[in-house]
Amino acid sequence: MGYILFNLIKSHLITFGGSTHKATLQLNNDTLRWSSKVKYLGLYLTGSADFKIDLRTAEWKYFGCFNKIIKSVIGQQVNEMMVLKLVKTYCLPRLLYGCESWPIETVDKHELDVIWNNGFRHIVNCCWRESVKPLQFSVNLCCCHT
Repeated sequence: MGYILFNLIKSHLITFGGSTHKATLQLNNDTLRWSSKVKYLGLYLTGSADFKIDLRTAEWKYFGCFNKIIKSVIGQQVNEMMVLKLVKTYCLPRLLYGCESWPIETVDKHELDVIWNNGFRHIVNCCWRESVKPLQFSVNLCCCHT
């Protein structure tokens, strides 16, 4: 017969929505800690009355990958479409990793669009105030929604 081993350091209690009543739960005579956020699939889920997904970690991973691609093509004669394809192929998955498990009402689609649009503007050398949606649509590179 198998059994499950729990790591007390990695196990947390968190409340999503509703009451913030904090009961005590023990595991192997050790009390589990309450947390305001937990890491799941590389992202932090924030517990409170309003369940939210913290995209900062995903944003850092996206821009880390983005900057590596940009630095590798600076000074080379690479067209924007190639850079966009590289960013969509290698960076966008870092931003959207685990999105299949996100409750849709908890996702800030505007925040995702801003991250994607800022990278897109950098590649095509657009003004930060200009909308890039028509250009993204024409090259079929929209991130979240059109």
